Amino acid sequence: MAAAMKAQKTGLLELRITVDRWIRVLATLTEETLTLTPGEVGGDEAAKSAPVPAGAVNGDPANLASSPVPETITNVKRTVRVTKQDVGGLGISIKGGKENKMPILISKIFKGLAADQTEALYVGDAILSVNGNDLREATHDEAVQALKKTGKEVILEVKYIKEMSAFFKNASASGAAGWESPPMSPQKQAPTEDLKESRSVALKMCQVGRRQCPPDTENRYLEVTSADKRTSVFLRAKDPAMAQAWYTAIQAAMLALVPRVKEGLKALLAGLEPKHLGWITAQGSEKCLLAILTDKDLLLYSTLPETRESLDKPEKTHPLITTRLVHSGPSKTSLLHESDLSFGLRTGTKQGVETHVFRVDSPKDLSTWTHLLVEGCHSAAELIQEVTTACSWNGKQCMLGVHIDEGFTLFTEEAGVRRHVLLHQPFERLRMSADDGVRMMFLDFGGPEGEIQLDLSSCPKTMVFIIHSFLSAKVKRLGLLA
Repeated sequence: MAAAMKAQKTGLLELRITVDRWIRVLATLTEETLTLTPGEVGGDEAAKSAPVPAGAVNGDPANLASSPVPETITNVKRTVRVTKQDVGGLGISIKGGKENKMPILISKIFKGLAADQTEALYVGDAILSVNGNDLREATHDEAVQALKKTGKEVILEVKYIKEMSAFFKNASASGAAGWESPPMSPQKQAPTEDLKESRSVALKMCQVGRRQCPPDTENRYLEVTSADKRTSVFLRAKDPAMAQAWYTAIQAAMLALVPRVKEGLKALLAGLEPKHLGWITAQGSEKCLLAILTDKDLLLYSTLPETRESLDKPEKTHPLITTRLVHSGPSKTSLLHESDLSFGLRTGTKQGVETHVFRVDSPKDLSTWTHLLVEGCHSAAELIQEVTTACSWNGKQCMLGVHIDEGFTLFTEEAGVRRHVLLHQPFERLRMSADDGVRMMFLDFGGPEGEIQLDLSSCPKTMVFIIHSFLSAKVKRLGLLA
């Protein structure tokens, strides 16, 4: 069936097969797959895709810094301050990590970028810490994330290991070094000498994003990763316009498959109604997550769930009735351009308030998530209608019920049946609500009983956020923005 599918788009692109090697491929986009086929090249074209010289990056001419290393610094701890550039970041690549039984090592320093400008860092330097964060027992991925999360000013504690510098020179000449971080792309492919057969990426809920790749700052790269994250391709077009055209075409093909994905999820779990789904990036961890919005929850997964068991076990669940959108777009304190495409959520839990910031790829995605999350919180409040919790009032054990229409009720309960109503007040009489963030919630209805002090025996933020959601939904009923 796949062979009979009509190609929606074809063209020549370059595929990165190792950190510093690219080959030309014929890209074919159908309704369900992106297929990359190695091209038959000769003459000038063969020269373009030939192995690059040692020290070259991304197929460009050699551009690595190579400063002589003073003998006096060998095995001596040093502290180096690096000021990140707007383009190119720190300007280094790293190797090693705990899983490789190696320290975190600088394997490349790019000419003219931030690390090179310090004139104090060298290939073979082990990074012991970054901004005080100890990396001596870090895995490769942990080190990459620690370096990514730094601000503009970065303090590196390093120690030069002469033996490692010699190893890098040998590895660069042979092309082997499977545990090196590429300059930008977070998805790592096993190194291969060449692409012998076609490589395909399923488009069903694939991730597609634009990437920069220092030191070449032209915006002509894109990355496509399958929904199970087992297949990832990093591609380069001849110019930014072609890269954008491929991005748009792949994104459109993926979105066309979303209704089929929703039906598949509904078939896995009866009663599940996915309202919206898409990839978002958690700011801080930089982890890409599949977000599924239902009528009651925002569910986050590392990959597309293919079984009922995996669908039942999201990495994180944000109940919409205890969640609120706190910002959409640039945050007041952020200096990063990517923050323009981020939104922030706060969730009330029994452990306190959790704050999460997520980044999306386009203004359209940001607008969609912003609108659907606000609507989802209101809809969840209307759907759930009432929440009850155990509490203590004036030393008496009882239950607090909060109903979107009937308001607040304190009552005693036996065998799940309400026996005696201690107090009832509608939402309209609520003058003030507060909490101590530990276990107490305070409600004032202006009645003779004065301020009501309720001991919830755990952090009251869950109930505080639920009350806010009910109030917001009631305001929405009036046709006002909440």
